[in-house]
Amino acid sequence: MKHLHEFTINKEQEVETELESKNEAGEIVITKRKEKQSVPYKFFIVRPNRNLADSAALYNSVQVNFGLKNNLMSVFQLDKKYREDGVFTDEDNQKFKGLYDSLIKNIDELQKLTGKSEDQRTDDEKARSLAITEEMSQTRLKLNEYENIKNNLYTHSAEYRARNKTITWWLLHLAYKDEGGKEVPFFTGNTLDEKLKFYDELLDKDDPFMKSVIDRFLYTVSFWVINNAEKPEDFIELDKFIEKEKKAELINNSPPPSP
Repeated sequence: MKHLHEFTINKEQEVETELESKNEAGEIVITKRKEKQSVPYKFFIVRPNRNLADSAALYNSVQVNFGLKNNLMSVFQLDKKYREDGVFTDEDNQKFKGLYDSLIKNIDELQKLTGKSEDQRTDDEKARSLAITEEMSQTRLKLNEYENIKNNLYTHSAEYRARNKTITWWLLHLAYKDEGGKEVPFFTGNTLDEKLKFYDELLDKDDPFMKSVIDRFLYTVSFWVINNAEKPEDFIELDKFIEKEKKAELINNSPPPSP
């Protein structure tokens, strides 16, 4: 099977080791003991064939129809509704316009300042460049808040629900692990219901290692579906993001320094 992406997660576990030594008679004595080691486990998502892709497309269509039949609006209907009724109040729209105008103004000013070489700029101009950059960063964050609100409105659409269901479907069919050199499905079961049941059983165990593996699979499959990633290099940015999140989590969970 061809792999779309591979990753390794380490697990702390007891491993039996052998220690060789010699007794007084010069004979070799082997002492067995157990010690905790960080053991790497390899996982991957496989590249789907045409039949699997067709099954996923059919599953997605069924889920969209199910949502529509159960009174969820389509993206088209929601888009029409929000275009007619508006998403924000007049005051919100004015704030959004003010932020956007401010960003454009800052971009123009920064381009003029950075158009000069480093040695041609005065200290005041250098300080102003830094201040503008910080202002632009804060403005973009505020603009993103507006965009996120608009995007979240579509989470109640039939298509959005269907996409999430389809991501889970892909997860259950593409997730594999290396088991003694053999490539075996991570989620066991012959039918979708059996795979879903196994998935729920893994989550119910509340195993930190298993949760980290499932989360990594979800990150990877979601990234593949949403970004249409097809090559190993397409996942480089995903790996960087995950490593950054891990470091941030370690920092946030680390104990405070001793006084």
